[in-house]
Amino acid sequence: MNDTPLKAADRRLEGSVKEEELMRAVKVAFWCIQDEVYSRPSMGEVVKMLEGSMEINTPPMPQTVLELIEEGLDQVYKAMKREFNQYSSFTTATGHPSSHATCSYSTMSPR
Repeated sequence: MNDTPLKAADRRLEGSVKEEELMRAVKVAFWCIQDEVYSRPSMGEVVKMLEGSMEINTPPMPQTVLELIEEGLDQVYKAMKREFNQYSSFTTATGHPSSHATCSYSTMSPR
């Protein structure tokens, strides 16, 4: 099996991911970030695609992804991590940091 797609999986899963499911999720994600809004699927279509009840055609490569590749994903990741650490702090009602909170933050703007 080619392990390249598996590099997109969260390392905490420790390899317990099915490549077919991962590729389905990546394709859906690429459809959802298409540059042209009209090319993006509806939420209902997203659900069907993720469930496997709707066929997923290979999406065109979004311009944003091409730009990230050109810039070097390592540099982008480091910049995002710095930004995330700078702007993100989660505390519980007791004032102690929470290890259960998650946050997604993107600097990308719609085209």
